[in-house]
Amino acid sequence: MSCLKENLILVVDDEPDLREMLVSELQSLEAKTLEAGNGKEGIKIVQSEKIDLIISDIRMPGGNGIELLDETKKLNLQKPKFLFITAFSDYTREEIHAHGAEGLVSKPFDLPSLIENLEWLCTDLKEKYLKKPAQPTSSQIKVTANNTSEFLLGRGGALMHTGSKLLEAAEFVDFEIHFPDGTIVSGKGEVLWNGNAQDGENYCAGIEFKYFSPECLNYAIKLLENCKSIAYVPERTKKVE
Repeated sequence: MSCLKENLILVVDDEPDLREMLVSELQSLEAKTLEAGNGKEGIKIVQSEKIDLIISDIRMPGGNGIELLDETKKLNLQKPKFLFITAFSDYTREEIHAHGAEGLVSKPFDLPSLIENLEWLCTDLKEKYLKKPAQPTSSQIKVTANNTSEFLLGRGGALMHTGSKLLEAAEFVDFEIHFPDGTIVSGKGEVLWNGNAQDGENYCAGIEFKYFSPECLNYAIKLLENCKSIAYVPERTKKVE
């Protein structure tokens, strides 16, 4: 059974044909759907309906997707989940996740991959973080959570300093996060973006959590549920290029 069943999904795009195609596919998976042609229409719907997931373009006449995202996260950080689908943007992936979006898919997109992404976003936290990705890992990252210069937590990932390692986007890594109370959260994550750290000599990366080791799963889920960060994955406070 699809995780999208009975979810109320809002599709926001100024292209009627694309909206129709997405709505038809979502309804075939027994999701409930609403539509909007731009961000302003979308905001009105979010304010009046209990939306579970938003799929939105970024550039739209009459209200863009970033404005819709910002207004949505003011109402509730955790829900609805927010996924952008866009052909081009004035925003980087790092900025998109820092604004609070849970995902970004480029047009033209592969429909099965998009549905898989949506299913991931709607899966129960414990269930999805117990499923270990099959992709091999390229590196192991260890950070200390009480040092904000090397670690910032978001609702679905973290900014982690990687030392002399410049990781590539879409790489999978093993991570180990040491918290002040002695707890260690370990697992597997996907690199969403990378860049220079504040010292200009080392590197950092935005890493989305994909899997938590069973022994730390409950602790990790509580961290994410209690996280007050707007960012899904935090960006660098200072960019050094």
